[in-house]
Amino acid sequence: MHTQSDATDSGFWGGADDDDVALQRFRTLVETIDDGLYQLDAAGRFVAVNDAVVETTGYSRDELLGEHISLLLDDTDVEAIERELAAALAGGDEGEAAVALPTFELAIRTVDGDEIPCELRVSPLIADGELQGTIGVARDLAETKERLQTLESVRAPDGPNAGVVVLDDALDVTWVDDTAAAFLDLDRDAVVGRDGRTVVEDTIADRLAAPEPFVRSVTSTYDEGSYLDRYECRATGDDGQSRWLEYQSKPIESGEYAGGRIELYSDITDRKRSESDLRESREAFESLVDAVEEYAIFRLDADGTVISWNQGAKQIKGYDADEIVGEHFSTFYTQEDRADGIPDQNLEIALENGSVEDEGWRVRQDGSRFWANVTITPVRDADGTHRGFLKVTRDMTDRWEREQELESELQQILGRVSDAFYAVDDEFRFTHVNDRAAELLERSEDELLGERLWDVFPDLRDFDEVWDAFHTAMETQSPTSYELYYDTLDFWVEANLYPSATGISVYFRDVTERVQRERELEESEQRYRTLAEHFPNGIVTLFDHDLEYTLAAGQGFDKIPVDPDDLEGENFYDVWSEETAADLEPALLAALEGEQESVELKYVGREWVLYAVPITDSRGDVFAGVTMAHDITERKKSQRQLEETIAQLEESNERLEQFAYAASHDLQEPLRMVSSYLQLIESRYADTLDEDGEEFLEFAVDGAERMRDMIDGLLEYSRVETQGAPLEPIALDPVLEDVLEDLQLQIEETDAEIAIESLPRVEGDASQLRQVFQNLLSNALEYSGDEPPRVRVDAERRGDRWLISVADEGIGIDADEQEAVFNVFKRLHSRDEHPGTGIGLALCQRIVERHGGDIWVDSEPGEGATFSFTLPAVDDRE
Repeated sequence: MHTQSDATDSGFWGGADDDDVALQRFRTLVETIDDGLYQLDAAGRFVAVNDAVVETTGYSRDELLGEHISLLLDDTDVEAIERELAAALAGGDEGEAAVALPTFELAIRTVDGDEIPCELRVSPLIADGELQGTIGVARDLAETKERLQTLESVRAPDGPNAGVVVLDDALDVTWVDDTAAAFLDLDRDAVVGRDGRTVVEDTIADRLAAPEPFVRSVTSTYDEGSYLDRYECRATGDDGQSRWLEYQSKPIESGEYAGGRIELYSDITDRKRSESDLRESREAFESLVDAVEEYAIFRLDADGTVISWNQGAKQIKGYDADEIVGEHFSTFYTQEDRADGIPDQNLEIALENGSVEDEGWRVRQDGSRFWANVTITPVRDADGTHRGFLKVTRDMTDRWEREQELESELQQILGRVSDAFYAVDDEFRFTHVNDRAAELLERSEDELLGERLWDVFPDLRDFDEVWDAFHTAMETQSPTSYELYYDTLDFWVEANLYPSATGISVYFRDVTERVQRERELEESEQRYRTLAEHFPNGIVTLFDHDLEYTLAAGQGFDKIPVDPDDLEGENFYDVWSEETAADLEPALLAALEGEQESVELKYVGREWVLYAVPITDSRGDVFAGVTMAHDITERKKSQRQLEETIAQLEESNERLEQFAYAASHDLQEPLRMVSSYLQLIESRYADTLDEDGEEFLEFAVDGAERMRDMIDGLLEYSRVETQGAPLEPIALDPVLEDVLEDLQLQIEETDAEIAIESLPRVEGDASQLRQVFQNLLSNALEYSGDEPPRVRVDAERRGDRWLISVADEGIGIDADEQEAVFNVFKRLHSRDEHPGTGIGLALCQRIVERHGGDIWVDSEPGEGATFSFTLPAVDDRE
């Protein structure tokens, strides 16, 4: 950064050989830059300030000059600047600072004690190796220029330095502030509502020293809708004082007055008087121009060729001075803008209007683009000869991106606003109605505008809520609201009223559906409360995320020393003892986490089971919990009694099994003795026995064998529970294949056909289930009748169980006998017709019951029989 104040030969103003020309250029520069500019001497005292500093701080120029910078800055900020300045000077070479000072963010203190956030850039002024002072550029971080975009954000600054006039889209005067009225000696009541052109030509012109150029310049912007920036004129106000005014005018692009114009009259008398002082500071500000990096500041000749270049221009645009001086300034414009002739048009507008301000994309040396704020101002000699242009460019890319983001967010917000809106003035006359309001009010905008609210809807006077809301809002200037059913329009209305000095803005909506839902919810809650209050033998509660009970009811309260009123509205921890709370707390917290939980506990001598369940909204979010507590004292008592009975039965069954085993085992010994002696008789005396004796002996041997078979069956029956293998996942297909292999001879002899579907995997004892299939298939072959056996084995899934069926087409079973066939030693046929012990089906039943299943038979005589039994299923993935 070049900082030496004596480097003027090739400085920004190089070539200026006339003090008036230099003054004119300097004034143009100062008035082009909106930031505050000041110069301090080596002791830190003000020696020069521009109007922006004066307007921002509220101090006059005379009050500032000679004062120390600490008048405006906090001591800590002054110390920080001095430290950075000392460090920069210490690192310099031959008196020139080698390191630029950083940008400071601090607050400037005004004359009223307010603090304005600013960004401050400080540059040292060095001559002959000595610090002569500093130049400061202060930028208002609040970006006050943006406040001119809408009427609400544009206000005349406090004090007598600037006045504001606003025109609507018909160019009629809608607002004149006190400052503008004083500057131009205007009667505000007489001016507001008149055509702006007439006011300028007939009223304002009379106050000006040279009215014709002013009227011509102003009215031309009215016709063209263009900008007019910094037109200077001399006016005489109502106090008889003559002052210099600077006029600015621009269209209003958004807001309530979009299409209109805003005009500012600023008092520049002090600035005019200080031009001689500014001339004396010319060299210091020339050094400033070269030092300022925030702005690209350069001059063009009359044809638009670059003839000077500052450090800020290099920083923003990327060119060194020797690379760009002599080139046309259109180099910085995009190809599209050059094709449209925008650069030359801007020069023409600047010549015609005194300056032109433009924003758009510009191009750096490396081809990248940035969003620029550009001001082009003609430079003229004292005699008015056009000598070229001053061009000031600021990189506003960050602001542009923020504006795009804000605009996008604003559009999204506006897109979500669906409320009806209307506004009334202080006499309750409609001044604005949007489409939704017209729809709900069943009146068009034309029918409402200018009409009094009470005249259009006279029955509203009968609603005290409405009348009071409007009059309270107007009288107290405080927002009010109301909600009621308006039978004239047949809907529930919710309205919010926001007053101002000129009337009331009303946002309202049809909330009929919401009110109906609330009523339905109240009715639902009442029904729920009624059900809860009649909840038999238990207690129902609702609780929120703070564990505060919102409902407590149920007949179970009759059994405890707590009433529903003791719970509702109270916190969980405040109503239960520490021991009871510790038992219940995990279940309630689990419900609020979305889990169902239960807990059993004892309370005041009774036993309870409590279920806690989450309550969710339509999105599935848990917003509350519910508990249902049942008194299970009697059930627990019955359960304990049942457990005792079962234990007794199990003990009895165990003794019976032991008895059956012992009996069957002990009967084997005499049976073996009988069989042995029968065999001896047959072997020794067979030749001496007659025919009857042989028959009797045969009967005795057959009886002994049948007795042995029955004892073996009884022994096997008694061992089903005690001698069975553990239940485990098994596949039934291999089990059935083993059975079919054992029955192969019987199948071939009977010419049987056996159809088998694929069988599942079950939880079982493979050996015992093999016995079940053996008995059922053997019976199907045995009781097939005169026709060859036809047997079908299949399976069907039923929940967590498999239903296995063995069906035949044999002789069938009478309905009266279908349960009896499962009794031990029960036979339906003689041994001559069908041999057997009568224990096979009883054994099947005992095995199936050990597996937790059931077995039964469906049959009709002569139509065959289907034996079905259930077994626990096994997950196919196991």
